[in-house]
Amino acid sequence: MNDNAVVVDGVSKCFRLTTDRPLSLKEAWTGMRPGSSRRFRRMSSEPFWALRDVSLEVPRGSMYGLVGRNGSGKSSLLRIMAGIYRPTEGRVEVQGRTSALLELGAGFHPALSGRENIYLNASVLGVPRSQIDDRVEQIIEFAGLEEFIDSPVKIYSSGMYVRLGFAVAVHVDPEILIVDEVVAVGDEEFQLRCFSHLESLRAQGVTIVLVSHDLGMLRANCDQMAWLNRGLLAAVGEPQDVVNAYLDTIDTEGAASVGHRPRPEGEGDTPLRITNLEFFDEAGHRPKSFASGDPLIVRVHYCASEPIEDPVFSLGFYDHNNLHLAGPRSHVGGFRPGKVDGEGWVEFRLLRIPFRTGAFHVNAAVQDSDASFLYDRRAREFWLQVTGEPDPQANGLLNLEGHWQAEHERP
Repeated sequence: MNDNAVVVDGVSKCFRLTTDRPLSLKEAWTGMRPGSSRRFRRMSSEPFWALRDVSLEVPRGSMYGLVGRNGSGKSSLLRIMAGIYRPTEGRVEVQGRTSALLELGAGFHPALSGRENIYLNASVLGVPRSQIDDRVEQIIEFAGLEEFIDSPVKIYSSGMYVRLGFAVAVHVDPEILIVDEVVAVGDEEFQLRCFSHLESLRAQGVTIVLVSHDLGMLRANCDQMAWLNRGLLAAVGEPQDVVNAYLDTIDTEGAASVGHRPRPEGEGDTPLRITNLEFFDEAGHRPKSFASGDPLIVRVHYCASEPIEDPVFSLGFYDHNNLHLAGPRSHVGGFRPGKVDGEGWVEFRLLRIPFRTGAFHVNAAVQDSDASFLYDRRAREFWLQVTGEPDPQANGLLNLEGHWQAEHERP
């Protein structure tokens, strides 16, 4: 434990799911459903394992990210780390004073004011009142709730709850901070302030365990990550490796759901592979970045070990959170590459880049002529860097090249 703030060793968590629960006190007393002459069977329950044999170590002073789909066990694991749940099996060792922000309104009394809840929340975390007195104004300022701080929190919006809860959690000198994805409820400005403050806490040696669906943020800021899949530890290690493994599974399941069939195992190497992806400007140069609104040429290089008739090439443009922005396919519009054999390339020409500033990964795939059989796919290997803002007043992720028009009727 010398170098680790948290050690999770073989942890499993089982809940009991109740079935055939009585709907009212009368039903519980009589055992009869309304309108029925038959007694329903005794209320029963069955086990549900939210976590199964999970082991990981969180190094002291690091930022540790947890990813996974909803229901994968992330929140249960955080609650075990925070001491809210006890593991059914295994053990957890935590070295340091822990502060946790796990759900909206946790630890708040709805009838008390925001100021009173600051004292209540901090006292639950073991902070002396004198220390709260010194920091209460700092907490209120960070939360940005000066106007509402003496109003009962039952009138607060979900975003106001998060701002107050986060402000308290990070201002009580935690040695270990555990944060669930509730921070995402706040507005963009507050999220940026939160992550900036998390960085300053990490610089002070605070250990941070964070659950978020913002994969780009986790990949850029975490020292290590773990992926939970249906209660099992699917991967742990470097952020880029864990995110890629997580997204590969999502992509594979997504392709299968729309009928795309991968090459069956045991049939040897695929006869058609994508070997590279390149980005060019109109002059044929390969700049490190492109400006929003510039033309773009995406060149997909391939190698075919045997003749393939009219394969379908496709691209997928994704933002840093793996949000699918666009997916052009070569056969749309009547383009046919003809018979491909040996090495070659196909190009997709974009008249104007619609994306605003940021980094976007571009996936490439090639399928048979019916676009149902997948020969090859390259995912999250090729990144397009877009810079510049043609119109600083415009909002949104995409720069839509449209025109406004008006016609006014005379009174």
